[in-house]
Amino acid sequence: MYKKKLLIMTMMMLTLMLVAVGCGRDAAEPVEEDESTVENGSDVTEETSDDVVPEKPESLEIWANNEEYQFAAIEHLVKQFEEEHGIEVLVTPYLMADQDEAFELDGPSGIGPDLIFQPHDRLGNLVTQNLLAPLEADEATLAEYTEDAIIAFTLDGEVYGAPLVMENTALYYNKDIISEVPETMEELYELAEELTDASNDEYGFLFEALNFYHVFPWMGGYGGYVFPQDAEGNYDPTDLGLNNEGSVEAFAEVQSLFERGLIPRSITEDVLNGLFTDGKVGAVLSGPWYMASFSDALGDSLGVAPLPTLSNGEDPTPFAGVKGWLVSNYTEHTYWASQLALHLTSADSQAYYFEETGEIPARPDADIDHPLAEGFLDQSQSAIPMPNIPEMGQVWDPMEDAVQFNADGDDPKEILDEAVEDIFLNIDLMQ
Repeated sequence: MYKKKLLIMTMMMLTLMLVAVGCGRDAAEPVEEDESTVENGSDVTEETSDDVVPEKPESLEIWANNEEYQFAAIEHLVKQFEEEHGIEVLVTPYLMADQDEAFELDGPSGIGPDLIFQPHDRLGNLVTQNLLAPLEADEATLAEYTEDAIIAFTLDGEVYGAPLVMENTALYYNKDIISEVPETMEELYELAEELTDASNDEYGFLFEALNFYHVFPWMGGYGGYVFPQDAEGNYDPTDLGLNNEGSVEAFAEVQSLFERGLIPRSITEDVLNGLFTDGKVGAVLSGPWYMASFSDALGDSLGVAPLPTLSNGEDPTPFAGVKGWLVSNYTEHTYWASQLALHLTSADSQAYYFEETGEIPARPDADIDHPLAEGFLDQSQSAIPMPNIPEMGQVWDPMEDAVQFNADGDDPKEILDEAVEDIFLNIDLMQ
C-alpha cells in the first residue's frame, strides 16, 4: 500500500519545476582531487572511469540534524560507511534550520563540513552563493530515487543533493483522548473547546501557530499562495498571494484560536511535543520527523490522519518538501563526499532511517511497512511543494514576524500587507 500511495505523492510533487540559477565552482579557487586505482571488490559509484577514482581521504565531516532519533540513525549508517571504505567520518550535531547560515561562513573559510543536511527550498540560495558542488552520481544511480525528489534538488540541469526523505505535516492524535478525527476543522475546534483546560495544561488541538510553516496549510487551503507556477512549472517571484482574501481569512481564523483560548500564546515546538507525549493533548499538527518519539511515548494509542476540511470545503495544504545531503563546494573530496551521501540515502539506509525516525523515504525501493505512514501519504495529496528558487529565502522572516503579530491580535490584513511589502523589498535587495 505504501508504494501505491508513494506514486500518488510522486505525481503531486512532479510540479517541482525549477528556474535557471548560475552555479558552479569558483574558477578562482578550484578544488582538484588526485586519482588512484580502485581497490579490488569496491562497489563505489563512478562517473569518470570503471577503474579509477580519487584517492581516499583520511576523514570527512558532515553536519547532521541534532534531533535525537535522526542523529542516532545517521551515526549508525556512518559507521557502515567507515567500515566499508576505511574513511573516518566526523558527525557533528547541528540543527538543520541553522546549518545554511553557518555554512555560508564556514564553507568559504575552509572550516565547514563536506556534507550538510538541508530541505530542498534552501537550494536556490545556497547555489546562488556558490556554496555547493554538484553530486557526483551517474544517471543509473539517480534513477533509483523518486523522480520528483531528484527534481527538487536540481538546478540549471545539475543535481546537487542526494534525497533522503519526503515530507509534509499531518494530524497526530491520541486515541485515548480522541477516538475518531472530526471531518471538519470547525468540529475539531469544538471538540478542542470541550477538552481544553489551560489551567492544567490540557488541550484538545495544538499546532505551532507562531510558525509560518505550520500556519500555511490554512492559508493555502483558503487560496493563498507563494510564487505561482506557469504551465512549464517555472515560479514567478513577482507574484505573492500571501495577503490575498484567502490568506487574510486564514490569519483571522488562526487568530481566533488564540482568542478562544484553544492555543496558548506560549506555544512552541518544545511545548507542543512535551504536552503531547505527556498525554495532555488530543491532537497536534506535526511531521513524520517526530513519529519515532511520539510512538515511543504513546505506543498503540498514536494515530495519524489528514487534517479535517476547512469551512470552504477545501483541504488544508501543508508544504511538501524533500530533505537530503548536499556536497560542499569547498571540500577537497567531492567524489568521496558524494559516495557518503549516496550511502546515507541507499535503499537499505532509507528503510533503516524510516524505522528509526518515521521519516518517509525518497526512493520507491526502500522497503517499509508502517500504518502511521499512511496518514502522511494521504495528506500529501493536498500538499503544495515549497518553491526552491532563491527568492523563497526572503519569505520566511517577514512571515515569521507576521504570525507573531497575528497572535498579538493585530489586524490580519494590515499584518499581511506589511509582510508582503517587506518580502518584495528583500527580493529587490537581492538584485
